[in-house]
Amino acid sequence: MSFLTGTNVELIYASTGVSAAKASWTTEVTCNDTATMGVQAHLPPDFFLPSPGQIGRGIRIVARGILSSTGTPTYTFTIRAGAAGAINTAILLGTAALTTGSGVTNQIWEMQGDVVLTTIGAAGTNSTVRGVGTFISPGTANKIDPAYGGGASPGTVATLDTTITNYINFNIACSASSASNTVTIQQLLVFGLN
Repeated sequence: MSFLTGTNVELIYASTGVSAAKASWTTEVTCNDTATMGVQAHLPPDFFLPSPGQIGRGIRIVARGILSSTGTPTYTFTIRAGAAGAINTAILLGTAALTTGSGVTNQIWEMQGDVVLTTIGAAGTNSTVRGVGTFISPGTANKIDPAYGGGASPGTVATLDTTITNYINFNIACSASSASNTVTIQQLLVFGLN
């Protein structure tokens, strides 16, 4: 490290457990609940406030797990900030609907990306962040897919409330309900970038 900025990458959250396998669902659900993964990752109020002279504050989110499917359903992965268990708040990182292979069993996946504050607003859902990352899995058709803030390029989302405790909600939706369509989170890490 150069220590040019006087900042370090800091691990601010590491999951202590593995999520229950989500199966037989179609609507967006939160996978990293406290029942199976322990205390949920969160950023304290005003975490994103920049220090004097600091360009922007950011986080890196890294999640890993396994997925299975029957037929070729799609999975949509979203990492949202907001209240615990939120399924309709700001998307820090999100994928399109990703088609899986047919008859996939316990294929590893990884989703990671960086989320950086670009504009801070008044209290309420008024601040903007840009999230850019990737989703990688041999169990999906493309093998490597983009993950963006707001769920689409260029990755900006202008509805983050930086004045509240923002829980990191790792959510998944599936296009076809089947007990064979499953997703499990085995590891979730959140790093402070500066």
